[in-house]
Amino acid sequence: MKVKIGIEGFTIDSAHYTLSSPVDSQLHGHTYIINVEVEGNINPANGFVIDFNKLKDEIGKIIKEWDHKLIVPKKDLEKISISGPFRNEIKIIEEDYPTAEYIGFELAKEIYNRINMPIKIKIYEGKDSYAIIEYP
Repeated sequence: MKVKIGIEGFTIDSAHYTLSSPVDSQLHGHTYIINVEVEGNINPANGFVIDFNKLKDEIGKIIKEWDHKLIVPKKDLEKISISGPFRNEIKIIEEDYPTAEYIGFELAKEIYNRINMPIKIKIYEGKDSYAIIEYP
């Protein structure tokens, strides 16, 4: 029996730019709200699809890698120069644009690679704009 379980309300505060959108081509930030669903069979040995604590822990490790970072496409990395009296941490993505769609895709892929179960992510960019990604 397939069951979907979920955890809602993870947040990432990050900066990005979207050169494919003239309105959003400048460097700016968002609070991304991430809801995660996992699908699988109930394990008769413990009654879980996956223990919520394990899932929260794995997602938390991934969120930490994205939080308070500048999200940059790999293709742009050599073109960027930022300096100042502050920490400068960059999260590199493989895709060409750091959109909510691609950020959600990367997150889903990373979660899947850790728990090896089908993932569905709903990622909000701000309060009312979102993308839903299913992986694989």
